[in-house]
Amino acid sequence: MRRTTPAVFLLAGIAAMAAAQTPSSRYALSIYSAQANNGDSLFETVADASSADSIGGYAVVRDRRQFNFNPGSNAIEVREVARWLDPSALSARFVDPGDATIVSQRFDDQTLSFDTLVQRQIGHPVEIAGNSANPGAAPISGTLLSSNGGLTVQLADGRVTTVTDYGRVTFPDLPKGMSATPALRLDVNAKQGGPRSIELVYPTRGLAWRAEYSGWIGSGSDCKLTLSGWALIANRSGASYRGAQIKLIAGSPNHVGSASAPRPKMAMLNAQGGRVGAAESGDVGDYHEYTIDTPLDLVDNSLQRVALFPDTPIVCQRQYLFEATHFRANPGMAPITERSFGASGTQPVRSTLAFRIDRVLPAGRVRMLQSANDGAPEFVGEDQIGHTPKNEPVALQLGDAFDLRGERRQTDFSIDRNQRNLSETFALRVGNAGNAARSVVVREHLYRWTQWNITQASTKYEKKNSDTVEFKLDVPANGEATLTYAVQYQWTESFK
Repeated sequence: MRRTTPAVFLLAGIAAMAAAQTPSSRYALSIYSAQANNGDSLFETVADASSADSIGGYAVVRDRRQFNFNPGSNAIEVREVARWLDPSALSARFVDPGDATIVSQRFDDQTLSFDTLVQRQIGHPVEIAGNSANPGAAPISGTLLSSNGGLTVQLADGRVTTVTDYGRVTFPDLPKGMSATPALRLDVNAKQGGPRSIELVYPTRGLAWRAEYSGWIGSGSDCKLTLSGWALIANRSGASYRGAQIKLIAGSPNHVGSASAPRPKMAMLNAQGGRVGAAESGDVGDYHEYTIDTPLDLVDNSLQRVALFPDTPIVCQRQYLFEATHFRANPGMAPITERSFGASGTQPVRSTLAFRIDRVLPAGRVRMLQSANDGAPEFVGEDQIGHTPKNEPVALQLGDAFDLRGERRQTDFSIDRNQRNLSETFALRVGNAGNAARSVVVREHLYRWTQWNITQASTKYEKKNSDTVEFKLDVPANGEATLTYAVQYQWTESFK
């Protein structure tokens, strides 16, 4: 296993990382998970990001190229680099410098647009043709003087005219230094001429990956799950990386905020598939890395899918959860003494699936399928998970159980302000219209105050944290079950 230095992303750190590697291909990329770098929008197949302030994602790119140098000073223009690279953290170095040195470097990302073309063409020839009233009007040729309030042109005979209505503007050529793609410009001194390789290492936005999991729930009374994992890679960086060696990093490195930049518009894309796999190859700093076993063509404006791990059988637990309210106790405020505060009435019962697996699960989306009675696959729900260490419990919310309904009803309430206490009683009922009995977890949040005590309960409960308890309720087929409990809150200081 080859390891890189921890992801500190300072200029010196990036250069050291590049020096420690001896890759065989031109490109090597370390791509970080979307969850940590605001990269989820990169995976949308159609997106108009013109109103966004910045583009998400994060990657470190190593790009090795060869140039032919002349003796003396050389001005090198490097194109096909990421539009969203961070120039302040870019490292350019000779692989075998000899007597050559890089004197200066700069990154040009001037957008090729009508306005920039016109500004750069002032003082140069231009041809203006057509207008809204007469599209076939004879063209006007001359020297462009100004673009303020229209295009002001000096004709060949010395006259000056301003054109405010036009259909086409033709320039004789593309101004020097402008192109549709960004460029890195290097000034190099070489005592001797000849070919030399330069290695560029830079962080960039516009690249991200996320995990996609597919689960198949088996038939039968026992809960058995087959789970497989995939990595979906999005490239909106403005550059293509062909034959690239790629590592996927799962984790959340800290980033210092940077100035925002406009986002490009994204077109409809076709996701690429294949049998390429990514094996977990160890750690980088405090994060997990996955090395893709085959060089990839990571084309700009594309999605690429690679395997993380094959079908893996897991024991699971199907659970049903009735959680009528999500209010939580707030120790920074006064006790809640309003009688009607809190959820009541009929609520859905959530269908959940819990499991553990002996492997790290990077953040991503989990889709669940199950065989119908005729053997056909049916979608039963999906959920998002965060980065999950191996053997940690995973609980997925699949959706609302069709045949289960829950009801929460306050049956008693009293408050004694002089004694600074409050008591209330609840009845919780779960109905089951299905043909099979269900075990339902009833979760209650004791949200009125931080000091509480359950004084009566018809069913055993488990305290989960400082303001949450759970009951287990067995609900028969085509029937219902009810539990009741009473809670008393106490506070020690006066509140208005």
